[in-house]
Amino acid sequence: MSKRIKKRRKKNISCDICLIVHGTTLLHTKDQKLIAQPDESLFKLTPTELAEAARRLLPRTTKQSQIALALPSSEFIATQLKLPPAAITEQNLKNVVNLQLPTLLPGMTEQLLLAVQAPVDDEQTYALWISAKRTEELWQAFDKEGFFLKCILPRPLVLLPRRAIDYQVYDEDENTITCLEWSNNVIRRWLQTSKLDCDTTEFKQQWDEKLSTFSHDVKEVHKTSVNDWNELPVPPPAAYDYSFFPPSAVSRMAQKARKKKRLRLTALLVLFVAGIMGGIYFAIDYEKQLKEQLVDLKRRTVNVSQLRAEVGEIEEKIGPIKHFPQQKVIAVLEILDTLIPKDSWIVSFKMEEGVIKLEGYSPSPNKLIETLSKQPHISNIEQSRDTIQERGKKELRFGLSFKLKGFDLTSYWSEYFPDKR
Repeated sequence: MSKRIKKRRKKNISCDICLIVHGTTLLHTKDQKLIAQPDESLFKLTPTELAEAARRLLPRTTKQSQIALALPSSEFIATQLKLPPAAITEQNLKNVVNLQLPTLLPGMTEQLLLAVQAPVDDEQTYALWISAKRTEELWQAFDKEGFFLKCILPRPLVLLPRRAIDYQVYDEDENTITCLEWSNNVIRRWLQTSKLDCDTTEFKQQWDEKLSTFSHDVKEVHKTSVNDWNELPVPPPAAYDYSFFPPSAVSRMAQKARKKKRLRLTALLVLFVAGIMGGIYFAIDYEKQLKEQLVDLKRRTVNVSQLRAEVGEIEEKIGPIKHFPQQKVIAVLEILDTLIPKDSWIVSFKMEEGVIKLEGYSPSPNKLIETLSKQPHISNIEQSRDTIQERGKKELRFGLSFKLKGFDLTSYWSEYFPDKR
């Protein structure tokens, strides 16, 4: 149990600001960096109205903050699960639950986003669902106002404890009542009903009977009015395990990650090349200084032959550096970036002795091979591994290898290191 929880914490998902929707009011959690302002009243919960209210509520800053939006429970669907032991792995958990969607929500045709965590010791758990269209509309509206809506949370999860203890949340607004039971960092129970249904005596009795099955020896928190949500701390890390990421937010974060990775790779390459060039420059400069000394010594009729021998020895030593065949890594990466289609990407890249090996994903690896074979500086294009279809991916995983024309390492080794081959 502890190992699984630690592993989830490595995701380190968090946001700078958490906005909370309660009835017709928009609030924010307590944050020292925010200026306190009056609550924003909302007539409807349309994406545009929420985004505009957030703009009026939050101060303008030069840095784009990451925002979490806590919506009422009525925006979400909760389904009870009893997962088999084989499903309790982080890699395939969501795939297993998504395969059960036709059984869990029969007749559902709308695309849904899923948030679920593996239970401990084969206990029951709950999966939460939300409309993907709704999250995307919210993201677009917030983006129009200059905000980055990173994720969306069910409002009761904002109240979760920061310590891994059993806990209960009772969240009530003008329309809905939600009861949540939290144990081992997962949702063990989730009851939700409309307040209008509770006006029916028979339904109210059934509701009270279900509530009576909840544990009575754990800490509870009750929120029944909008004033109860003032001055709350930011959500704990465990709450973000049940967060929903709009598709555009995922794309934006992936784009930033790729850009950061490219910048880091470029910086390393620049440092590497600068180091080599610095060494070559130092050696050439040193050789130049020796030659100048030699000329000076000639004028003084000193032992010229000895200095010539020294210069020749230095030239022999730096020859392997000066004449080492250059692998133009940056140029190769720029060419690959131009040739590889937008629907394909590389996950592994290796260049050694003029041979490039790469692996990646593409819906049509054969077209990629055909494109590369037309390049005048590339030869010997081969598949380095079998093309496979990985589970959960539309693209095929492929592996290729090819050589750079003009890279003659054999002649270099024969000339400078004949005894090493």
